[in-house]
Amino acid sequence: MKPINIVTHGAADSSEPAGAALDEHGRARRAVMHAAAGTALGAAFGPLASLHAHAQGAPKRLRVAHTAPTEHGWHVWSVAFKESLEKRSKGAMLVQIYPNAQMGTERDIGQAVRNGALEVGVIGVGLTNWVPEVSITDAPYLWKSRDQAYRAFAGAFGDDLRARCREKGFGLIGWTDLGFRCITNSKRQIQSVNDMQGLKMRVPISKAYIAMVQAMGATTAAVDLSELYLALRQGVADGQETPPTVVKSNKYYEVQKYVAKSDHVLTTGYSVTSTKYFDGLTATEKQTFMAAANDADNVLRTHTQKEEVDAYQFLGKHGMQVNLSVDVESFRKVCLPLVDKMPDQFPPHLVKIARATPV
Repeated sequence: MKPINIVTHGAADSSEPAGAALDEHGRARRAVMHAAAGTALGAAFGPLASLHAHAQGAPKRLRVAHTAPTEHGWHVWSVAFKESLEKRSKGAMLVQIYPNAQMGTERDIGQAVRNGALEVGVIGVGLTNWVPEVSITDAPYLWKSRDQAYRAFAGAFGDDLRARCREKGFGLIGWTDLGFRCITNSKRQIQSVNDMQGLKMRVPISKAYIAMVQAMGATTAAVDLSELYLALRQGVADGQETPPTVVKSNKYYEVQKYVAKSDHVLTTGYSVTSTKYFDGLTATEKQTFMAAANDADNVLRTHTQKEEVDAYQFLGKHGMQVNLSVDVESFRKVCLPLVDKMPDQFPPHLVKIARATPV
């Protein structure tokens, strides 16, 4: 049988998304695309670089790029942004979308946005290459509800991160909600954190995720996404943690028996624009642009919440035992001290703002 590569401990992997973004849908695809990244970028940022240069009276054209497949939430956001911007501008601003890592890796896309060679990128952990503070959204049990997270993004918490992003050449225009994460395994149903004892859990190759699962009482195996299904089937790992939509799409229900709605992390990505591009827009265009980004956030939020409900129902119908009434407070109790012990990963002042945001 094919061997499984395991890393029992490791530093944060910049290729791992903030939450489930590419971790759950795009890493295998990106591994193939990476070899051709230079060629892809040359093609994308050469001939197309003049898209936003336009004759007077002609529509302004801009590009949105991401690394995920078209079924992913990032593409949902991109399509919603395109439709809203084109409608609100009455065709004066037109959007072309480049999914599936057509413009390279997250880092490639982030660098292109920062340099002004690309107008909009939708990325995850790649943004931490320049703005490490955005990793705060991976803090376990940072939010008690989605509404609390959304209020924070729209308030002082979001203002702080937007300012930090702008200092690095990024306009942070959107927060992509990719879903609360759940826990699956093949040994037992998880009702409280005590049930995590003795389980070997697959985690992303991320310092924060490894520490979180170990604080829950489980041991960890950092397995690449492309090998996760096989690792679960062979018993290299007893379980894993991702959004339930990923359990469905990656067919982990075929090799896992139990799923628990632990909601330990709200998987979040980021939509960013080039400050060089944005600062070149007129006041009216800026207002229209930001309204479209807000529309796209709202479309994806509604989509993700519906998909979560549907996914749990699907998993139950396909043989998994689903627990929607987990003792979340038992998990929160062991995870909250971890957040305070990792100030480099989770800046204390941002944690304080987040926790003070009304639920």
